[in-house]
Amino acid sequence: MDKLIIEVAVNETVTRRENPHVPLTPEELARDVADCVDAGASIVHFHPRDANCPPDKLDIGRLGDVDFYVEAMGRMKALRDVIPYPTYPYQTHVGHIDALELFPHVRALAQHPEARLETFVFFVGASNMGWWNPATREFATDRANYMTHGEAASFLEWCKAAGFRTQFGVREPGHIRHIYHYQDMGLVPDPVVVHLNFSDGPPFGPIPGAKGIQTFLDAVPAGRVPFQWFIHNFANNFNALETDPESHRMLNLLAIAMGGHVRTGIGDLPLWNGVPLTNAQMVEKFASIARDMGREVATAEEARAILGLRPTIN
Repeated sequence: MDKLIIEVAVNETVTRRENPHVPLTPEELARDVADCVDAGASIVHFHPRDANCPPDKLDIGRLGDVDFYVEAMGRMKALRDVIPYPTYPYQTHVGHIDALELFPHVRALAQHPEARLETFVFFVGASNMGWWNPATREFATDRANYMTHGEAASFLEWCKAAGFRTQFGVREPGHIRHIYHYQDMGLVPDPVVVHLNFSDGPPFGPIPGAKGIQTFLDAVPAGRVPFQWFIHNFANNFNALETDPESHRMLNLLAIAMGGHVRTGIGDLPLWNGVPLTNAQMVEKFASIARDMGREVATAEEARAILGLRPTIN
């Protein structure tokens, strides 16, 4: 079994009202990431955020801000060897987008000497992201996300030409089949790297648990190289402050035991049993459990080897 890679989602859409430890500025992000790497993380996902935004408000206006990413990633890499990667503006993956305009910030960051973007995760296929509110027994939101095959293929063609390795987010088992067909087109090298997205809120995909994970694993076509995979768990309830961490813990523990990789952090779980932990504390919990189970934790350079990324150049 490969060493365990731990990815930490350090801020996502969590406000400081929900967790006062959430890092927002490039300086805060870099210091926080250094602590996470020391605790066992090797990959970092983050969102550009406005530190001047009120603590109870969510700011999403800078998700494609190249300058913010460059500064934050440069500061992170100056402190530790780490693999940071960005998010993307939400509207860019709701279909009917000019394929040549997909993810312009990713293309810029991959070519920027200070950012040195190494990888990126985007979601393929279609899914209904409507949140189910169990208290009111109704769908509180109703939004379908989709990316056409043409859009995905166009971006993957750029990745191939640029020598850039992307990863894939999936919400349904059929999305695994999509990715291997992109591989049939010559657009996706091995190893395929997949984020298995589970949720107790929006009712997409398999039920969170071992059977749900296995459903995704069983979708690999016969004779093909199995994918590397991460758990990617949405908040468990409609109100993030009431989130029960059981699915987050269960799915990541299953990943450790079943050969996958962990994703944790404030961005995915604002509170742990009601306690606002730091990102590094959450990373340390899973790193300690993995070591107790006899699975060593990967460094950033070891993670690159497992995921097929290029070695760093000093």
